Amino acid sequence: MHDGIETRRSYHATRSAHIALLAGVSLSALAACDYVRLLRPSVLRQLNPRVVRLVNEFPQLDNPNEEIIARLPGHGGLSEATVGEDGVMHAAVRVPADQFVWEPALIVAPRGGVLELRFSNEDHRAHAVMLEGNEGEWMLDLPMHSAGVARVRVDQPGVYKFTCPVANHGARGMLGLILVRGDVAAEARLDRPTQRRPGH
Repeated sequence: MHDGIETRRSYHATRSAHIALLAGVSLSALAACDYVRLLRPSVLRQLNPRVVRLVNEFPQLDNPNEEIIARLPGHGGLSEATVGEDGVMHAAVRVPADQFVWEPALIVAPRGGVLELRFSNEDHRAHAVMLEGNEGEWMLDLPMHSAGVARVRVDQPGVYKFTCPVANHGARGMLGLILVRGDVAAEARLDRPTQRRPGH
């Protein structure tokens, strides 16, 4: 009888020690990680799928692009453009009411080419979109509660900007980026230092 009780006590003590050790190792690993600050309740409330995709994109970037994208308003999040049968890439961006932000704030294009963006303005203010592309700037007006489509050519891998030029909306958070994946052509890399590649 006593042997059975002692065996159970020993089992529970060993199990508790293992759990405590595992918890300690996990906390130590998290403490050493820059992303531990994401565990704050105020931040966790913002971790919708768009923002999770944005955070997960950081390790895939070279240093200059990571620094640029890290300046984005975090709650705008990320969306990946899809490629249609005609080869044109597509993504949708919305302007939520009273937030001065693009959702998503980062569009990831799998390659260079033509990108079609459908913008919808759900705000009671008028906005506009100014897009950068290889053929210059593209402007689209977005009256309140309206939608519009913009096509922009983004042939080279890298980062392209879109913003709202109305009043000070861009400075208040309406800044978005298009990240085009792929390798830069050799002639375009001649004056650029070698960048650290993920996993190398």
